[in-house]
Amino acid sequence: MFVGNVPLPDDAIEPGTANSEFVGTWVGQWDGWRNHILVVERVKPDGFADVIYAVGNDFNARGRWFRRHAKVEGKTLVFSDDGFPARYLMSGSGRIRGVFGADAGFAVLQRQDLSEILASPDQDWFSIGRNDYLQTDLIEDGQAVRLTVITYPPPGEGPFPLALIHHGSTGSGTQPSDFDRIWTSDWLADLLNEHGWLVAYPYRRGRGLSDGLYDEGFALDRSEGYSPKAALSLPGADRALTDANAALAGLRQRADVQQGKILVGGISRGGVVAIMQAGSMPDGVAGVINFVGGWTGKKGEASINPTLFKRIGAFDGLILSIYGEEDPYYSIEHSKANVAHLAARGAQSKLHVVKLPGYGNGHRVIVMPSFWEEEVAAFLREIDQLR
Repeated sequence: MFVGNVPLPDDAIEPGTANSEFVGTWVGQWDGWRNHILVVERVKPDGFADVIYAVGNDFNARGRWFRRHAKVEGKTLVFSDDGFPARYLMSGSGRIRGVFGADAGFAVLQRQDLSEILASPDQDWFSIGRNDYLQTDLIEDGQAVRLTVITYPPPGEGPFPLALIHHGSTGSGTQPSDFDRIWTSDWLADLLNEHGWLVAYPYRRGRGLSDGLYDEGFALDRSEGYSPKAALSLPGADRALTDANAALAGLRQRADVQQGKILVGGISRGGVVAIMQAGSMPDGVAGVINFVGGWTGKKGEASINPTLFKRIGAFDGLILSIYGEEDPYYSIEHSKANVAHLAARGAQSKLHVVKLPGYGNGHRVIVMPSFWEEEVAAFLREIDQLR
């Protein structure tokens, strides 16, 4: 039998009495794309567990399942079979976070009812975030604009403080099919949930399933992608900030969102959007998390990125910037110079530089949480003390 593209054995059993918090059915994805089901059927008195491990299709093979043995060690479930290096940590949000091998894969899974899954196997059980739409005050071609938003609520009733995480660009901007893609970091969201934040990933106009035209600094001939010229690129950044603030206004209408200070963050261009948003409302932001932020790469005019980083303005709160060495878009020297503008304007700015495995992977920091989780957790604890 299959759930989506994930096979399960016909004799998979609904876990019975739970003598461990790991007992149950857990559903999510490896690396944000490969569907995964973990069924912990039972945990014996000696701590060893009977587990069904199942995954969907990858690039080379169909989905498969197999039975394994694992050992519960405190808050961690570790596979004990030789040659299978997977482990799962119980999260403070009630989910589990999986790591495969030496940082070869990362997953966040949430508990589901196996009988409900099997009764509706075609339903999308694998998305941790909730897909929704925001009604905004944006108008385009005379029509009201809705923005896609993916939300991750923490445990509890709420309302919750809001963490707004902004997406990046699409490389060179020359592949319109990429504009429709939706991608979030389940791991970052779960970490923020642990600290009580309701996490929202809004998609700006023309991105994801949002209405409107994606128009953040393209060349006059859009087939050429993003423009390297400041005269075209900077208005695109202004448009992105307009969308970010429209998304915030829409989210503030929700009953589960508190009206106090927000946390903002972003990836690549989204990191710049977060910085600009904090600068546009310095008294309304508790902190900023900037993952490999920058607006244009090596081909962009030299003034573009410094101009946008300086838009931190009067914000004097906490900023954590995380960059990777061997970033094909932004060298570490370039990024350090950009980040220096934050502290120069009074922000409490910290820079964390990592070296990812492989060559030229520096821009992919967000997909390798083991390289930044401790830094972000420490940053969130510091924010907690100030709230």
